[in-house]
Amino acid sequence: MHRREHLTTAANPDARHDYLVELRGEPVPGTRLTLRYVPDRSVATPDGIAAYLGALADTTAETGPEALAIAVLDDLNNELIPRWVEVTVERSRPVPHRVVVEDRQPSWDNPPLFARMRRV
Repeated sequence: MHRREHLTTAANPDARHDYLVELRGEPVPGTRLTLRYVPDRSVATPDGIAAYLGALADTTAETGPEALAIAVLDDLNNELIPRWVEVTVERSRPVPHRVVVEDRQPSWDNPPLFARMRRV
């Protein structure tokens, strides 16, 4: 089973509103992954994210943080199709290393939501 197939979704309970979803996990010890997104029609299921993190273990071992962040971004864009998404990958060894990638649908913007996110 390809890692992307683990990303299961459910219908967005209210697609009229923009809201932020944040999920965190550790696909392998020492690698932290944070997913933040604004859903469109679908939301990620917690069980699907947990299974996906487990499936990322092979990818994580073979790639650097940059490649991992981009792979996760591509997977989320293909399976979830969020209005906006940000993927952060952090490792503390051999030196602190943090990669952040982001994408959004071309016509989507919500400056008040972004302003609140920056304060958190």
